[in-house]
Amino acid sequence: MAPSHAATGAAAGVAATLATAPLTGMRADAWVLATGALIGAGAALLPDIDQPGSTAARSQGPVTGLAAAGAQALSAWAYRRTRTPNDARSTGTHRYLFHTPAFAVALGTVVGAAAMWRPAMAVIVWFTLSLALRGLGQALPKGRVRRGMTSWVAMTTTGRRLLRPLPRPLRRGLAEWLSVSLSAALITAVLIGQGAHTGPYIGLSLTLGMVVHSLGDALTRSAVPLAWPFQVHGRRWAMLGMPACLRFRTGSWPESVICIGSLTATGAGFLLAA
Repeated sequence: MAPSHAATGAAAGVAATLATAPLTGMRADAWVLATGALIGAGAALLPDIDQPGSTAARSQGPVTGLAAAGAQALSAWAYRRTRTPNDARSTGTHRYLFHTPAFAVALGTVVGAAAMWRPAMAVIVWFTLSLALRGLGQALPKGRVRRGMTSWVAMTTTGRRLLRPLPRPLRRGLAEWLSVSLSAALITAVLIGQGAHTGPYIGLSLTLGMVVHSLGDALTRSAVPLAWPFQVHGRRWAMLGMPACLRFRTGSWPESVICIGSLTATGAGFLLAA
């Protein structure tokens, strides 16, 4: 669900920016909205950092791989410490702590405070942008345009020359990592150079991006502990979701509708602020 998560996160980021701007005296121009949208899109992939092999866990190689292991350990610890006798036995890793709105609010608050310091803001924007490019790139049909967005390094003469000696799987992964990371760095520099401000909207965009990820998972065959740390029928880790008859499989047409609708809403947000 990476493309639909990123699309819903982008819409949430725009909404967060439009809602926060009047409260902070900030003008929500196109550059500020773009920052919020891209942070939201990237943050909407972040909850899956608790699953090794996910887009978020692979995004920055060994660094995010180590972060994924830490996320699993933290989630398992929180599950063991807060579960009730009525909670189902589980490892408490994937789709537990990092898929709760409470954790999203806590992380967003920390990120929003850190983003008041401009160097920290640059790192936050760069990392979430790298996730956004991966997620939104997967929404494109396979072909030259998609490769140009996510693996453009392998399409350059210098890139092909440098990558040719490597095994094919490593070549593909390295090309994608370099392409996305360099593109994210360039876009970050442009956004900050054009006046994307530090401020609470960054933390709120990240929080809402993570929340819409969890809500998206609740629409599929899997459910998530949306109420944690509160109890539901004696269970603190109650897995909540839509009624079974309304859930859908990932990759089915309802997911496409949500993806297209979210991208349309994102565009409408830019028009509203124009």
